[in-house]
Amino acid sequence: MKLFCKSNILIRLFLVLFSLSVVFYSSGCRGSKGQRRAYKMQNQSAKEGAKDHEELLKSHYDRQSEETKRMMKEMKKENKKLNKSKKRSLKDRAFRKKCR
Repeated sequence: MKLFCKSNILIRLFLVLFSLSVVFYSSGCRGSKGQRRAYKMQNQSAKEGAKDHEELLKSHYDRQSEETKRMMKEMKKENKKLNKSKKRSLKDRAFRKKCR
């Protein structure tokens, strides 16, 4: 009887290990090559768009007078302080997924 129990345990262990190996070695959610290429191109175009936007903002800032640049800098600091106080706490963001 003990031999039968040991073999039963070994069979169960083998089945568990086999099922885990199938899960880990399966392809999972990977899309086709075309989907991955499209996703990569979309990310690349988004990065290029963000880069162009940053260049436009920089050129806009450079065209301003010194007084306007100073005011823009002060407003940026003030907005940063105001937005920091409105930011949700880490605990709230982690455990309460609802929007305000």
